[in-house]
Amino acid sequence: MAAQASPAGPSHAPKPRSAAGNAPDSRSRCDSLCSANHNQRSGVTVLRALLLINQHSRQGEADAETAANHLTDLDVDVTRGDFSAPDELPDEIRERGRDFDVIVLGGGDGTLNLAAKAVADIRMPMAVLPLGTANDFARTLMIPNDLAAACRNVVEGLDYGIDLGQCNDVYFLNVASIGLAVRACEYRSDAAKKWLGALGYISNVYAAFRDTKPFGADVVCRGESHRLHSIQIAVGNGRYFGGGLAVSSDAALDDGTLDLYSLKPQRPGALLRMLPSLVRGPDKSIQGVQLLESEAFEITTDRVMQINTDGEIMTETPATFRVLPGALTVKVPQAYVEQYGHTNRRRPVDGDRAR
Repeated sequence: MAAQASPAGPSHAPKPRSAAGNAPDSRSRCDSLCSANHNQRSGVTVLRALLLINQHSRQGEADAETAANHLTDLDVDVTRGDFSAPDELPDEIRERGRDFDVIVLGGGDGTLNLAAKAVADIRMPMAVLPLGTANDFARTLMIPNDLAAACRNVVEGLDYGIDLGQCNDVYFLNVASIGLAVRACEYRSDAAKKWLGALGYISNVYAAFRDTKPFGADVVCRGESHRLHSIQIAVGNGRYFGGGLAVSSDAALDDGTLDLYSLKPQRPGALLRMLPSLVRGPDKSIQGVQLLESEAFEITTDRVMQINTDGEIMTETPATFRVLPGALTVKVPQAYVEQYGHTNRRRPVDGDRAR
């Protein structure tokens, strides 16, 4: 499915895709807002931004102040939202978001996961300031880690339609996992994620390996049933998870499909030999990995198992997965669109990411 992008101002580029489901029209609300409803200062169009960073977190107040200053220097009209707990974020977005031109979210993948459905519901564009430890969503879209550069992307980035994943009644941006990744959550350390990235995640997985029992799963997709014997099943909407691991070698946030991989039970030595492939993203040439692609999956496991969505355990099997094509509009760097958007379907690799 071709992704769509449009710059913040007038453009001859194709219109963004509409959100999935009961989208009222094919032109997103952000198009008209970005072209017509900005405030005016001395004849200059001003972007109105709702900045949402948890100011009660350890670095939240400092990050919010720095981001607000950067955005103000870029002539953005910034309003700082206020929420004291993560579960208040969706309500803050739904209650206030329509009064602005863009929702600017600062945080990690967990924060973005909480916000994504609310932003999609009000049909406004979202801009990301990667302030977490893994920042896999930003990695996929080539949004830079540097805060000043990420703030420039709020102003200069293009409105780009991406997909949203759904697992039962839970939504996810990156990946939902069953098995090994759930157990690895119990071993995770924010410091390890920050400094080791994918290697930190891999070390957690290896530590959890001895405690994870193989399981059987029946997967139904595109009218076919697959019987899997697995220690991990991952269903990816985006490309990256776990601080830089890839779901598959050609996964993308804008292709209208979900990518599933199942890791067969392995001896520890065999798992170690597979690690480079898991970092790059498994493909069909990798023994011990089964790959499936579909717009929806029905997964039933032999015993009830927890499901990790974007790093948090949120639901359990049996589970229905589906993709919501074009459900969310995100500000992305022009370089991403030029290299991977529209008809340029070569998938991103980690070395391509803007720094």
